[in-house]
Amino acid sequence: MQVSASEFYKRPGYYFDLVAQGATIEITRRGQVITRLEPPKNQALGALEIPPLISSKKTIQEGFVFGAFTYGGVWQGMQAFETLEAKLRVKLSIVHWFMNFEQSWDFHLVAQASAKGRQPFITWEAQHISLEEISMGHYDLYLKSWAKGARAFAKPVYLRPFPEMNGDWTTWNGKPEALKRAWRHMVELFRVQGASNVKWVWCPNITDEPRTQENAFEHYFPGDAFVDVLALDGYNWGTTRSWSNWQEFDQLFTEPYKRIAKLSTKPIWIAETACAEQAGFDKSGWIRAMFSCHAFPRLEAVIWFNQKKEADWRMDSSSQALSAFQDSLSDLLLAGLAQPVA
Repeated sequence: MQVSASEFYKRPGYYFDLVAQGATIEITRRGQVITRLEPPKNQALGALEIPPLISSKKTIQEGFVFGAFTYGGVWQGMQAFETLEAKLRVKLSIVHWFMNFEQSWDFHLVAQASAKGRQPFITWEAQHISLEEISMGHYDLYLKSWAKGARAFAKPVYLRPFPEMNGDWTTWNGKPEALKRAWRHMVELFRVQGASNVKWVWCPNITDEPRTQENAFEHYFPGDAFVDVLALDGYNWGTTRSWSNWQEFDQLFTEPYKRIAKLSTKPIWIAETACAEQAGFDKSGWIRAMFSCHAFPRLEAVIWFNQKKEADWRMDSSSQALSAFQDSLSDLLLAGLAQPVA
């Protein structure tokens, strides 16, 4: 039988049940068959499984898992994420939120973020904290409390300390040697405490600000042994700023991807990205191009910054933008890189 992608996406469980019972289903978009679901030969068709986010060798189909930060999420419960998932018609693989060094490890936040198979991803910001004091052990009691909490949680937790360290808007910018010492100290302390489930995400900005050789993000890399995931932050600001112009997804990330890929063979994420909604520009086309881009073979995850802030970064900033996400995420669902909303 044939069914349109939009119809399939409304009731994926129903159609997967039909396949499990022996039906063959061709899924179409605009009259063209985009994929074919056939009955399993030797086993019952189970629920789609998201592949591990960190893999030593990428064996999944072309594509990446998808997650988001969304305003009000986690801190005010999971309603904001669940509302977003309902709009997208797919479950987010990664739930992202921000914490700082004044905040304690919060088991409840991490537990609710990891419900239903989602992966918790915490950006951990040391605002106005001395990098030297971290590496000298002045914050060890605090760090140990986080390490013990993470160990007790047992499931994977992705931590991103000192994000965008090559950007002069961060308080940890400009001291690459001090940052590397602080980073290594933190990782070693967590390992001594047995928090092996913590995965360390090292994430510069796509451009070095200031754009000097001394501030190149490569100088901040603490070493392959202290990093589990390489990541990048980059946004299409369009013309919302005097210094910005419209850039397609591949334009934004091609050069920084080449640079970061040389540092390690570890998986690569885009930890923050979004596209501004602007009259005269095609945000929906930008979104579709992001999901169909094959220029970054080691890219395993993309996390969208879903908030109206400096620009309207939201996934539903227009009906066209939301439709682009729904169509593209339906393809991830069919490829086994996402799960349907329960």
